[in-house]
Amino acid sequence: MQTEEEALTASLAAFDKKLGSYRSINAGNYDDDTASGPYSVVVNSRYGMLCGSDTEEPLDGEQTLRDECIYIMRNSLPISLAFLMEFSMTICSLFIIGHLCTATELASASLAVMTYNITGLSLVEGLATALDTVCPQAYGSQRYSKVGLYFLRGSAMIMVGMSLTAVVWFFSASWLQFLIPEADLIPKIQLYLRIMILGIPALTLFSTGKRFLQAQAVYEASTCVLAIVFPLTIVFVLGFTRHFGFVGAPIGIVASQWLMVIILFIFALYVRPDTLRCWYPFMQSSHHFMRVFTHWRPLWDLAFPGLIMLEAEFLSIEALTLISTYFGVNAIASQTVIANLGSLIFQVPFAIGCVISNRVAHYVGSGLVKNAQVTVKAAYCLASIVGVSMCLFVAFLNKPLARLFTNNEEVVELAHSVSYILAVNQIYDAFNTLGAAILRGQGRQRLGGIWNMIAYYIVSLPLGWWLAFGPLKLKLAGLWYGCGIGILILAVAFAWYIYNSDWQLIIQECNKRESTELENDMMHSASVDASFSSQ
Repeated sequence: MQTEEEALTASLAAFDKKLGSYRSINAGNYDDDTASGPYSVVVNSRYGMLCGSDTEEPLDGEQTLRDECIYIMRNSLPISLAFLMEFSMTICSLFIIGHLCTATELASASLAVMTYNITGLSLVEGLATALDTVCPQAYGSQRYSKVGLYFLRGSAMIMVGMSLTAVVWFFSASWLQFLIPEADLIPKIQLYLRIMILGIPALTLFSTGKRFLQAQAVYEASTCVLAIVFPLTIVFVLGFTRHFGFVGAPIGIVASQWLMVIILFIFALYVRPDTLRCWYPFMQSSHHFMRVFTHWRPLWDLAFPGLIMLEAEFLSIEALTLISTYFGVNAIASQTVIANLGSLIFQVPFAIGCVISNRVAHYVGSGLVKNAQVTVKAAYCLASIVGVSMCLFVAFLNKPLARLFTNNEEVVELAHSVSYILAVNQIYDAFNTLGAAILRGQGRQRLGGIWNMIAYYIVSLPLGWWLAFGPLKLKLAGLWYGCGIGILILAVAFAWYIYNSDWQLIIQECNKRESTELENDMMHSASVDASFSSQ
């Protein structure tokens, strides 16, 4: 009677035999796809870990909570600066349009930017969250060329999806007329969006490119890029708007987006050439090239829930803005101030979440469960610190921050009164944001997508509507109370799922994705070899 260990050894020997024939077919082009060594070594190592033995993984459990917190904070600082600069780019363009163009053109630009964020930026960033899972997991399991392959696949998949967005933007006047009653604004909005179509490839490549580098623990790349591009963006937008008028702003932004991609690739080539070991040689053969455009389903299964997570939150905030129109001009202006303030502060926990998701995914790919659990503990320690810090920041500085957006004292006072709700929301929003990052690292975006829909559209918006218009008549404050309760539900739900994580199953799912693709490649390569043999 064969023991479990003997059966595993026999199956591994058979798999290594198949892998040897696979490598001979591909002339050694896929050594990195398995690991830096025999595949059986990697599987045996993980098998030992899954069976409760840590002798094969001497580093597992050696990472301390203090060291993990320091690592996360140190690497999240440059990403926070990058996100703040990237977020400020469109805000600065609106400031410049507001000073150099007419009020009508400013209104058109504001609506165009909102449309761009909902149907463009959030789509790209949402779909790119799949790379937050697969790229670090591939790197952690030492399948280095897979990191590059996933980067290329993700870029291609997003660009195909964004081609539909380009069509929607190009003919935006035909459907905007049903949403915007001011017909004189629509031609300018359409013109703005048509120009922004030219930046879609650059937006996609920068979003996926920075994840390609972050998967290799190169977190400073996007900060270095934006430190150069951000001041140039102001120069571009200011100069082009002075020279060309309204169209100068989107032209300047598109030019900046392409410059960001160019500098990012220069950074990878010349500043950090070690990152090129993860590059996938897609031009080496037709098989390499076709591999980029096949097996998109596993990536899509992660990308779509990530898109739902981001869009659900984004659209709920925009829904609050639309509902606030029932409370008068001052309420609309105050809501705009609060929403922008919240978006600005959100960049800090979101940046920390990027490091956490990469860290968790690295450990999942390496099979280091104990280290992954230390990262989870560090994430919740940092969530409490960041949440309280952001709460105090908003509570004490909301008036000066509001005056950055407007000089109207009535608007400032209303924003000031509601900002205390936003301040309290920061505490559990930090737990929500970092919890979502852990789920991304585990490859469980689907849970996040489902709970975001429940929290925002079944609880938050209906409750906010009732608090705003019901017996309490809390108006704008009621909307934000409802939003906060939805975020609290998300934070609790994510914490429950993370606490009850089945790490063995998570690692098995990671291995399943890799082994399924390897089998598909072997079948494809064998068919190619058979066709050559028959000739």
